[in-house]
Formats: sequence, C-alpha cells, structure tokens
Amino acid sequence: MVKRNIIFLFTFISILLSISVVSASKDTGTAVLQPPDTRSSASGEEDSTVSNSISRFMKFAEDSSYVYYLDKQDSGWVRRPYTFDKYILEAWVKMVPYEYAGEDIYSPEMDDSHYFLEHYLVDPQNRKIQFLCEIEVEGGRPQNNVKQLKYDHNNWESLIPESVEDIVYHAVIDKYGTSNENNTWKTIDDVIEGLFTARVLKEVIKMGKL
Repeated sequence: MVKRNIIFLFTFISILLSISVVSASKDTGTAVLQPPDTRSSASGEEDSTVSNSISRFMKFAEDSSYVYYLDKQDSGWVRRPYTFDKYILEAWVKMVPYEYAGEDIYSPEMDDSHYFLEHYLVDPQNRKIQFLCEIEVEGGRPQNNVKQLKYDHNNWESLIPESVEDIVYHAVIDKYGTSNENNTWKTIDDVIEGLFTARVLKEVIKMGKL
C-alpha cells in the first residue's frame, strides 16, 4: 500500500512538472509571483520608470501621534502555515511620529527619523488579525535579527472598531482584497511543498501523534 502511494505521488508530481514546463514555454513573459495590482508594460524601460516613480509606502491613516504607512513591497498574500490551499495576508506597517511625518518635505523612503515597524497577519475570511512583532528604529535601517512571535492559530484576534488593528486590517484588505483566487500565486514549489506537508500531517495523525 505504501509503495503504491509513493508511486502515485511521484507520478502526480511528474505531471505537474510537465504542465509547468509547457505553461512556461507558452508564456515566458509572465512572472509567477506578482502582487494583485502589478501590471506589466510593453517596454522594460517603461517598467523601470514606473517602478521608480511609485512609492514603496502607502499612507492609509494618521492620528495625533502617528502617521501609518503600508509597506507594499513586503506585504501581500502568503500561504497559511500548515495548509496547502489556504492563504492569508501579511502586512508590514510603518508608524512614524506625527512630528516627523507631518512635515511637507517628509518622505517615508528617505526616512532617518525615529519610527516603528509592526508585522501583522490578516485573515480576511474570518475578519481576524494576528500580531507578530514591533520593531523600534532610532534612525537608519532596522536590524534583521529581531525575534518575532511564531504563527499560532490561537493568537488570532477579533477586531475592535477604531483600534489600530482595525484600521490596519481594513487598509490591507482594501489594498489586496479578501481573496487571492484570481491571482497566480501557486508555483510548482508551492504545490510540492503542500503535498509533502499534507502527507506528513496525515501520517502523523494516523500514528496518533497529533
């Protein structure tokens, strides 16, 4: 039985690889992982001009203390941990004190002031949000050695109206929508990884370990 399942799995993966190769040969100009609002232009020169003129940060809120920006470069759809075909949104939010961001000459791309970076996961289907970390930056660039909270399905929080989390949630879904079904996000690596994860979890459950 195990031998037959292994043969079936390799056969299925071979078919997927073949489909991927054929698709790539027909449309070599399409990137697999593109944000929902990314558009390709006819000229590489035009692409460069557009990318340089569009801000990485999207301002979505402000109050008497902070101005809030969504980092569009590092935010977007990601596969939900421990699942094969379920996706959630990841969001990096830059919080700049109003005393800096309120100036007319302020630019979030050229920032060397004091600010905060907050990392969230957003679940549009269930209207919940999960906090992962907050980084305080005194100037310049943040360090890449911050220990974040690990994903935990018990850490999803319901939204409280007009809270910072509520504002972040709605800004993220306004930008990326509530579903990524119409976007090409699954690569062959995603499929293989998902199959392996589902297979391992199934075997662990059968052994009574989970």
